Amino acid sequence: MPKILCLSIVIGYLAAAELSGDRLKMLQDPGGWEYIKIEDRDAGIQTEHTCFDGTPHPDICSGTLTLSAGNTFIQQVSVHHQTVSRHGTYTLDGDQLAFFDEFGTKDGPYTISIDPEKTSLSLRMPQVHMDLLLKNRKSRK
Repeated sequence: MPKILCLSIVIGYLAAAELSGDRLKMLQDPGGWEYIKIEDRDAGIQTEHTCFDGTPHPDICSGTLTLSAGNTFIQQVSVHHQTVSRHGTYTLDGDQLAFFDEFGTKDGPYTISIDPEKTSLSLRMPQVHMDLLLKNRKSRK
């Protein structure tokens, strides 16, 4: 295969993996994202977190993730009235999102997928799957 054709295919693939302007704006919505479902596959056994099972349980648990245009993030998760907050920076490379918390600890990269019609965000690694909904989804429709 000619080198120019190979290079064109690679550039086309990389462009397709980039978030479009609308999806990037949605990712960085100032209202943030609400955690809906978290699955953890530890040692081949899938665990679905009872608080984040696909149906909101705001009296028991809730969580938000806000990603700013300045590549900073804030995460707040409350379970049984105890809140854990994280903040730091993130990198976005195509559809790969990695977090670096306030201690410099790396989390990811996650493969991300945004569905503008459902106003949903999925974060995936082989062992962790998270589904989030845009908090201000009513204003997006």
